Amino acid sequence: MSSSPSILVVRLSAIGDLVLVAPVVAQLHHEGYEVSLLCKDAYRSVALCLPGVSEVHSWEKDRVKIGAHGSNFTAVLDLQGTSKSKRWTRGLKAKVLTYEKPYLRRALLLAFGQRFALDSVVSRYFKAAQTLLQNEEEAQAELVLPKTTLTLPEGPYIAVVIGGAYAGKRLNYDQWRSAIRELLKLELPIALVGGPEEAGIGESLEQPLGSGVSNYCGTTTIIEGMALVKEAALVISGDTGFMHAAANFKRPLISLWGATHPSLGFAPWPQYSAQSQIITKGRSPISKHGKIHWWQRNPMKKFPVEEIAVIARQMLKDKTAP
Repeated sequence: MSSSPSILVVRLSAIGDLVLVAPVVAQLHHEGYEVSLLCKDAYRSVALCLPGVSEVHSWEKDRVKIGAHGSNFTAVLDLQGTSKSKRWTRGLKAKVLTYEKPYLRRALLLAFGQRFALDSVVSRYFKAAQTLLQNEEEAQAELVLPKTTLTLPEGPYIAVVIGGAYAGKRLNYDQWRSAIRELLKLELPIALVGGPEEAGIGESLEQPLGSGVSNYCGTTTIIEGMALVKEAALVISGDTGFMHAAANFKRPLISLWGATHPSLGFAPWPQYSAQSQIITKGRSPISKHGKIHWWQRNPMKKFPVEEIAVIARQMLKDKTAP
């Protein structure tokens, strides 16, 4: 049995949120903690890629058992910070440290526009764990992907993530078709990345645009999607989990923002401005998750798609310049 102090980190979902936990769990492991993570079953494969995580527990299957034996952990770090996770951790016989969401400041930002910006969520996670750590961000925080049998496009390629949890985070079919037509002029293969929800639009984009476009949407696992962005010469994505994975791998990245905004604290991490370009439609967020209400206009409908290929050309040129 390990003599190292043990930490249970609670972060239930989703892909991007778990990717942004990587710096904290890596640092905890670097400083000698044995780190376990509790998440929803759907994101177990992502949690297993976090550097320094020795065991992953299921929220659906294991939380009752953990609740009965919570004293087995030196401390519990609740990075979910919701009423649900707080109720559960309250019953544990262990020291609990909780990430406090900036509800008031976020509400003010959404209501009155970008008069300020929230701290990076990674910084906020480190603040929640500050009594456990001696330092911040010393450890290698890159995700560790298992090997896959996925066949990648030959040679350098552009990964285009066409999905998004809500309409305020994604372009529509016509916008993607226009953007991809211009990207094809760069003479690099294009891999369309997304989940089962994007399979239809991916197929509709692949067929008329020719052999330069390959649709991986709906036929790949989350980990295979991450492998696609990890090996890409350039990644183009809205505010998605795959965007955060691309940033974690420090891939050249163009991120597209509509209803959400980097000022909410979820900008690509780490920041590497020479290889990461952010295109926003609007100077402030109108939604915390990208959901558009009936009284709101979706800023993605007016997104300047013509800028995507222009920026992509310049980034690829800069990357190959001597």
